[in-house]
Amino acid sequence: MIHAILAYLTCPLCLQGLTVGDSQVRCPAGHAYDIARQGYVTFTTGRANEISGDSADMVQAREAFLAAGHFTALADALAETVLGQQTKSDTELGDTHGRQPGGQPVIVDVGAGTGYYLAHLLRACPGAVGIAIDASRYALRRAARAHPLIGAVGADVRSPLPIRTGVASLMLDVFAPRNVAEMRRVLRPDGKLVIVMPTARHLADIVNPLGLVTVDDRKAARLREKLAGLFVRQDRLMLDLELSLKADDLLNLVIMGPSAHHRRVADVREVIENRWPDGVSLTASFTIEIHQPAR
Repeated sequence: MIHAILAYLTCPLCLQGLTVGDSQVRCPAGHAYDIARQGYVTFTTGRANEISGDSADMVQAREAFLAAGHFTALADALAETVLGQQTKSDTELGDTHGRQPGGQPVIVDVGAGTGYYLAHLLRACPGAVGIAIDASRYALRRAARAHPLIGAVGADVRSPLPIRTGVASLMLDVFAPRNVAEMRRVLRPDGKLVIVMPTARHLADIVNPLGLVTVDDRKAARLREKLAGLFVRQDRLMLDLELSLKADDLLNLVIMGPSAHHRRVADVREVIENRWPDGVSLTASFTIEIHQPAR
């Protein structure tokens, strides 16, 4: 619902506030952006218009895989982590102190995909609103209806975000690119940044047979380097999920991830049918890191 988040958005061209009409949002300078009939608005301009994000097949596979409940434990762990950090902080997630233009705590999900994790967090944090940012129109269509208080926004997460400075109580990044300078700008001084990444053990049993993209051993070190000076890590949690997947679930798991950009679906299906026709058991392994803005 764009109306729920409009107070937190800005025009990407002139950085002014926005108003909404029947089918567009526009700023005082006259820049206008169409609201898709599915309820999301796209703010990409110039080169960003060429960025398409995940394909329809990838998004459909992700929606099916997540709907089957295979990563519910990850979503639960995120909610528990956020609420746990909330109790350690002087400022509750829902305590706005009048600092935000719309009067509500704001959760921003960068690279939100279908909005699955954001919707889960909103159910755990009553009173908050969510901004789902993604480049894929196929993902945005689903994110826009994932929860009544999600506003879905099409934008390139590597560019300046069309969000006001200092409005987010929480920023979420689950397997998505990170623009840490923009994350720091958008977060409140007492806000939290939660980052979820796969470990080197993630899906290790199927990486070679299926030719999947591997997790770089230096991934965590590179993240520390990017965050240095902007954020301070508060906590780091490990989560391993033991999955028992049917062949169709395994196919969805592969298609929904970055390997889908490099492998033909028919080739992946053939390997699965020949090697794991009755399904497979494997480990999904993640780190959940919680950071606060550096003072």
